[in-house]
Amino acid sequence: MLKSKDYTTLDFLTVPLRIIPLQTIYSILITILNSLIPAYQTLVVANFINTATDIFKGRVDYSSIYLPIILIMSYIIFTNLIPSITQIIETSAQNKLNATLKKEIALKQVRLEYKHIENKDTQELINRVCSDPIKNFMAGLNNWFRGATLLISSFSLLIIVMSSTFISGIVIIIISVPLFYIAMRTGKKNYEMGMEAKKIQRKYNYLSSILINRDFAEERKLFAYSTPLRDKFDQLYDESSKIENKIEIKSYIHMKSGSMVTLFIVIVIVTLLLPSLHRGEISLGIFIALVNAIYGLVQNMSWQLSSTMYDYARLKEYLKEFSSFTRLSEKKDACVLPADMDSFAFESLEFRNVSFKYPGTEHYILKDCSFILSHHKNYCFVGVNGAGKTTITKLLTGMYDEFEGEILINGKSIRDFSFAEIKGLISVVYQDYAKYPLTVKDNILLGNLTKTDEKRLETIVSEMGLKDVVNGLEFGIDTYLGKIKENSKDLSGGQWQRLAISRLLYSNSKINILDEPTASLDPLAESQVYELFSHVNKDRFTIFITHRLGAAKMADEILVVDEGHIAERGSHDQLMSLKNGKYSKMFASQKSWYEPKTKSVFLEGEG
Repeated sequence: MLKSKDYTTLDFLTVPLRIIPLQTIYSILITILNSLIPAYQTLVVANFINTATDIFKGRVDYSSIYLPIILIMSYIIFTNLIPSITQIIETSAQNKLNATLKKEIALKQVRLEYKHIENKDTQELINRVCSDPIKNFMAGLNNWFRGATLLISSFSLLIIVMSSTFISGIVIIIISVPLFYIAMRTGKKNYEMGMEAKKIQRKYNYLSSILINRDFAEERKLFAYSTPLRDKFDQLYDESSKIENKIEIKSYIHMKSGSMVTLFIVIVIVTLLLPSLHRGEISLGIFIALVNAIYGLVQNMSWQLSSTMYDYARLKEYLKEFSSFTRLSEKKDACVLPADMDSFAFESLEFRNVSFKYPGTEHYILKDCSFILSHHKNYCFVGVNGAGKTTITKLLTGMYDEFEGEILINGKSIRDFSFAEIKGLISVVYQDYAKYPLTVKDNILLGNLTKTDEKRLETIVSEMGLKDVVNGLEFGIDTYLGKIKENSKDLSGGQWQRLAISRLLYSNSKINILDEPTASLDPLAESQVYELFSHVNKDRFTIFITHRLGAAKMADEILVVDEGHIAERGSHDQLMSLKNGKYSKMFASQKSWYEPKTKSVFLEGEG
């Protein structure tokens, strides 16, 4: 399970050890062996050259060459065979690590408090951290192995070099230190630049979806907004590309400067060794081995190790954000299934002097809001956009707990109900209801995952006017919806809306809320939807929320929300009789919306 803590680069190693222990231990052992290979190669090549030279000069017998050849062959076999085996093991390990880590991150996202979902900064943090976590964790693990390999191989090569030419080893160490520092700074700055690029990429990806997504096709053609949106897309794309180019240029300059330093150091040291070779102070085999060792060591110290430090700095910055993500507060029992509340007898719902402002803001959306709703009536909350209607729903469903005052169900504080009980008591169809790419049946059954009632399912499909739609599908109620699966079928807007309402009906919750789910329909069609729902759901407590008043007349009582509190309350007739009343003015301004001009497209099943 993903822990809430400050993650360090050590976690790039400990997380895989927890999820894929055997594969990680194997990788550690192979890393150690690979680390010793450069020194082993240097010594074996030197021994082979010296032995061959001695045989050529007649100093030793031909049989002396067998052991050096066997040692070289073992090196060749190891370096050619082990990588293939390692790749197979790593592929399997990566798949398991990917599945487990993604699952743990997804569970963390599900458990997050709703305020993080609605907050722009935390949402961008979530997008950056969760876009490809496995790539970063695998890069972190490989960074560990690369660092260990380079440090061990560099140390072993340094011992060989300093045993013959101490000064050369000191020079290499002195040159390498500033390269490490530059690599660390470059890695950190490039990650910060990459963060800015990702923000821009998120914007142009959204514009791209509008330009190519089928859902926007009709309006793209109708309003002809493709050209200005494409221009904006091109502008954002260019901005992102410039940032990414800067990152690439910096990395390239760093790489090439390291390569030039490497070449310069090798030339200087080889030049210093030539007189010793000429005087016979070192053998040809030792000279060639030293040149090879020095080149490998300088390559390690000036470029490969600094490149590893560059990645280390970048991944360290990623871990800071990953730590911030894991520390985001969670909703208690967020993943728990709804409790069975069939035996609960709902009587009343009360807001008592409730005030609420969204986290990080100073403006109160609700201010001293008070009302009591009884179980034997249905209610409609009306008001202009931004009046606080949907906020009431969010507080009722437990999305936000940081409110002042009291919310009571049957006289009991909502804070004394468990989240599972709240889920079991209240069902909502929102304006932006979900369109699940599942079967028709599963779309409805999501309303109550604790039980399957085929007879009730059939009744709801019929009552909501979906029977003919279902019968017309290739696989009936088991037909997949949307555009993902083969042979799936997409529904019209009105059909999707009825399916979302069917999901609420199947939940069998005591408190049912329709929070403007028909806002995309014309006002007359919206009224007809609410009439249909009221008929089907006549024995259950229902709250309608809308800023359009045609559907309000069917409610027993209407509550007018204005500036965060209940400004007016009563039946349609009572509110219309109020002189200069807010409701009567709103209704008068909308009256023409409800004069039937064409037959309702909703009742015909067309979106």
